[in-house]
Amino acid sequence: MAEGAADFLAGGGEMGALMRARDWQGSPLGPPSGWPQSLRTAVSILLNSRYPMFVFWGPSLLKIYNDGYRPILGAKHPWALGRPGPEVWPEIWDTIGPMVGRVVEHGEATFSDDLMLVMHRNGYPEEVYFTFSYSPIRDESGGVGGMFCACTETTGKVIGERRLNCLRHLAAAGTEARSLEEAGQRSMAVLAGSGADIPFALLYRLDDEGRAQLAAAAGIEAGTPAAPLVVEAARQVWPLLEAAEGGRGLPVGDLASRFEKLSAGPWPEPPPSAVVLPLTDPAQGRACGLLVLGVSARRAFDADYQGFFGLVAGQIATSLGNARASEEERRRAEALAELDRAKTLFFSNVSHEFRTPLTLMLGPLEEALEGPAEALPARRGELLVAHRNGLRLLRMVNTLLDFSRVEAGRVRASFEPVDLAALTAELASNFRSACERAGLFLEVDCPALGEPVWVDREMWEKIVLNLLSNAFKFTLEGGIAVRLRTAGRQVELLVADTGVGIPEAELPRLFERFHRIEGQRGRSFEGTGIGLALVRELVRLHGGEIGVRSRQGQGSSFTLHLPLGSAHLPAGQLQAQPADGRTGTRARAFVEEALRWLPGEGEALGHPAGEAAGEEPPTGAGVLPRLLLADDNADMRDYVRRLLAGSHEVLTAADGREALELARRHPPDLVLSDVMMPGLDGLGLLAALRADPATRELPVILLSARAGEEPRIEGLEAGADDYLTKPFTARDLLGRVQAHLRLAGLRREALAEVRAREERLRLIFDSATEYAIIALDREGRVTDWNSGAERLLGWQEEEILGRPGALLFTPEDRAAGFPEREMRRALAEGAAADERWHLRRDGSLFWASGRLMRLGDGGTPAGFLKILRDRTPERLAEQALRESEERFRNIADHTPAMIWVTDPDGTCTYINRRWGEFTGQPFAESMGLGWLDCVHPDDRAAAKETFLAANAESRNFEITYRLRRRDGVWRWVSDTAAPRFDADGSFLGYIGSVLDIDERRRWEEKQALLLGELSHRVKNSLAVVQALARQSAAGAVGIEAYLGAFDGRLQALAAAHDLLSATAWHGAGLRDLLGRVLGPHQGKAERLVLEGADRILPPALAQDLALAFHELATNAAKYGALSRQDGRIGVRVSEEEGDLLLLWQESGGPPVAPPERSGFGTRLLTRALAHQHGGRVELDWRPGGLVCRIRVPLRTLVLPEGCPPPPPPRPFAIETGSRGQAPPPTDRKTGRRPRAAPPAGTAAASPGDPLPADPRAPPPRR
Repeated sequence: MAEGAADFLAGGGEMGALMRARDWQGSPLGPPSGWPQSLRTAVSILLNSRYPMFVFWGPSLLKIYNDGYRPILGAKHPWALGRPGPEVWPEIWDTIGPMVGRVVEHGEATFSDDLMLVMHRNGYPEEVYFTFSYSPIRDESGGVGGMFCACTETTGKVIGERRLNCLRHLAAAGTEARSLEEAGQRSMAVLAGSGADIPFALLYRLDDEGRAQLAAAAGIEAGTPAAPLVVEAARQVWPLLEAAEGGRGLPVGDLASRFEKLSAGPWPEPPPSAVVLPLTDPAQGRACGLLVLGVSARRAFDADYQGFFGLVAGQIATSLGNARASEEERRRAEALAELDRAKTLFFSNVSHEFRTPLTLMLGPLEEALEGPAEALPARRGELLVAHRNGLRLLRMVNTLLDFSRVEAGRVRASFEPVDLAALTAELASNFRSACERAGLFLEVDCPALGEPVWVDREMWEKIVLNLLSNAFKFTLEGGIAVRLRTAGRQVELLVADTGVGIPEAELPRLFERFHRIEGQRGRSFEGTGIGLALVRELVRLHGGEIGVRSRQGQGSSFTLHLPLGSAHLPAGQLQAQPADGRTGTRARAFVEEALRWLPGEGEALGHPAGEAAGEEPPTGAGVLPRLLLADDNADMRDYVRRLLAGSHEVLTAADGREALELARRHPPDLVLSDVMMPGLDGLGLLAALRADPATRELPVILLSARAGEEPRIEGLEAGADDYLTKPFTARDLLGRVQAHLRLAGLRREALAEVRAREERLRLIFDSATEYAIIALDREGRVTDWNSGAERLLGWQEEEILGRPGALLFTPEDRAAGFPEREMRRALAEGAAADERWHLRRDGSLFWASGRLMRLGDGGTPAGFLKILRDRTPERLAEQALRESEERFRNIADHTPAMIWVTDPDGTCTYINRRWGEFTGQPFAESMGLGWLDCVHPDDRAAAKETFLAANAESRNFEITYRLRRRDGVWRWVSDTAAPRFDADGSFLGYIGSVLDIDERRRWEEKQALLLGELSHRVKNSLAVVQALARQSAAGAVGIEAYLGAFDGRLQALAAAHDLLSATAWHGAGLRDLLGRVLGPHQGKAERLVLEGADRILPPALAQDLALAFHELATNAAKYGALSRQDGRIGVRVSEEEGDLLLLWQESGGPPVAPPERSGFGTRLLTRALAHQHGGRVELDWRPGGLVCRIRVPLRTLVLPEGCPPPPPPRPFAIETGSRGQAPPPTDRKTGRRPRAAPPAGTAAASPGDPLPADPRAPPPRR
């Protein structure tokens, strides 16, 4: 391909090289130099683009494409280059052909998005997808010359989305399955809809006998040869057992030979292969099944395809594992239900067993208490406590027994007609005395109903008494109302109170067994949690329903409805005659327990005299340690108080709120608290004590009936000093109280020392007024700060305490999370230092260096200490300095010079970008004295010495040395620097610049050489002129003859000089020289003929030959051939025996004879050429004219250095006849003369042309 003919094919990577190397001569397109500009432009665009592109051109739709398109062709590259489109893509031409036709025939562009095509580019029909556009290319005629396509293969995206969708549906199907069978069926249903990627799928499960049983199939029918229902080890259609044992997928190929007519999936081609994958249950870590997946015939089974199969297998394994877990969970739930039934039966049985020891405990106690009082005067109170709590335990056992019997369905009610109004009023009236003592009203409104109501009397007592007891426990003021009414064919009982109420969120669970409302205020927190659950079950046994309405803080109302009559009751449980209607025993037990919830009721019930709960300590108490005891059980308060009263002052409280008030009014030395109390419980009391600085350090021992490690850890983590489980011994309690009192004393002493140290630190803290010192808690809130902080930040101490320390950050830094990041760093590293803008109270900003330090060693920090120092003036100065430096760097980096800066010790600290661009030396390596590595080794020592000497004296300097350019070329540079001084006159270092002066230095050297050469040549020329003048004067007769001879010779010399100047004195062409010398004489004769090869003459030889031929021509014009009209002169140039032979021959002139004496011209010919050049001159005066032979050794033709090579020898002849035409000057750069048209009537100058005209016209100057 001709150079420059196909510049538009430049670049383009592999395709550009391929197109440039291709011989297009035989192509319909022809050579690229002849391609139309529109095609050239299109090809240039696609070759220099990395986006996949191609062009169809011409009627045959010849294909040209770029590197980006090569992968799309697959194995068809590079064969497809220059081929017709239908020949390249015959398999898809029925799809794309009409679109191409619309473009080239009608000029309409097209666009297709994710279009599916089936290409045969890799040896098989491949499913591929493309997004592309077809655009017409207009040729020079305005018609459509071809088509341009930019395309993207989206196969990966489309197939990836399709496979992702399959996996998404698989995951969804797995979450909906509830059994292994359902999980398998749902998974196969999903795979059946993904036939393009999975033509068929088989799911096998392994049984205990090592066989694989088909669980589900998709794409092929179960039971066919390819999908056997059972696969045994001896006969395996698929290598299932090997895959299960190996734990990895096994490929199975050549399915066509294994199974006849295996048709599956949407493609006409059957699946060529399949993969057997083990399904590993993540929970069990072993194979739970096997999956056989068919491979699509239209996709290569590459790494992505294999990965997709792996994900499918993993998802199905997960679904099966989840289904198995669901089945196991269902079985566990059934087992738990069975366990619950067994537990209920156990409670029923064990409650019976509890009654025997309780009877044996209560019987003797009752006999002892019913005897004479004087028999047990000292221990009677303790026996009363034991008897009373034994009765309470018996009631709880009976309640638990009743509930377990109801749940187990073992209760047999005995329904009888009862005057329900009278019975209910009698039961409610038992609580009147308790309500009056508590300051509550009791309203009983039970009018006669008009007919008896069928109820189980004992159950009805339990219903009413439980509801009244519950209302009394949680009503602290106001009262209780009991109302009984008929409503249609139902009887309605309402028990309402004005108590604390029930949170709305707790109402749905109120009747659940063992459910308790945490933190609920009440008279006591004791109880089993099954009272209301028992009430609901008993009401349901009567065929009724119970409900509750409540508003927290306003009270609750329980309403139950029972059907009238007996039709709804079992006939076998009806008893026509009413039983004994006594209710006293059960009612008395409920009322006695209720009275125990009242403060100070211990004495009324026979307790030993002593402090009541909440009583103030006696005035003038001694120095005994003061203990605070909080428990809602009066008996427990009395018992613990008696244990501790001998050696301690004991304050008692019935709940947490009362205890908290006592602790604040009369600070104790130690607190003993029950965990479960109404209102504020033990943990709440503990939190309140720890939150109050006045009580934070009090030792607290929690008492609880909850045994086990977990409650104990919970209490200690909440901040308790100890945790004592009920029942406990007196010795254990006393020992722990004494130990914690001793520890509290030590703690008080340590705290006193700490406070003293804190006071000393406070003095230091407040005296550091130049610093803002801020104390923060663990959450970053300000807890303290010094006067320096108040002065710097503008906040008063009372304004900032308790507020977030983040307020000191700017809004932007707060939004970016800098305060939290600083705290995390301080937590992790112990301290976090930073400098940034901070915010004053008035919104102004100041720059501060800060340090946040963690307080406390390890574990949870006690807080943080932040120290700020105002550095705004320094910051502004630094900012101004940076801006100045940035301006300097910007200027320095954009100046063509290399700028550098040093420190006072001469170390280079900055060098601009130009240095690296010039030398290629990295910035870091040029620092210090590293820049010297780029200086020429011969100049390095001198440069370093000059620099260090100037640095020692802090003076200006300039160094010239050679510097290595990044391409390895050494360049002369000038390094100039001036010292820098600060305001005090201290030397700061240098700032300097390095300039490339290589070109300037070369021109200076050339200038010096030129001046020397000019001087030499002027001297030589003056000597020659002087000699010419002297010799012309010596041989001339008169002034006119002298001037004519001298002028002619000067013109000849000037002609030679003109030619030499045109070639920078490298040499002169022989032809040009003769033209200039003989030109003035061309009008004296008709013809001057020059034959032979042209030569380049050295400068000295050119001058001497110019003078020689001038003399010959002048003599010929005066005396020889040129003195007549028909005279002729011939000059022939040849080589002979190592000489350059110049033959001058005259003819047609007057007869000539040797002169009587030789003149200057003869001497010039014979002596100058011989003396200067080792030549010879022979003069032969023949009758027909003078013949002169000039011989010059060829070795003298050696040209000066830099002279262009001589032209190849060529014959030439110069004919006379032209007029007034000077030869054009030779171009100094090319050594050639431009051709010019001759004037009218003359022939053009060429080999054999006439001599040019007057050479005296000076050549044009440039």
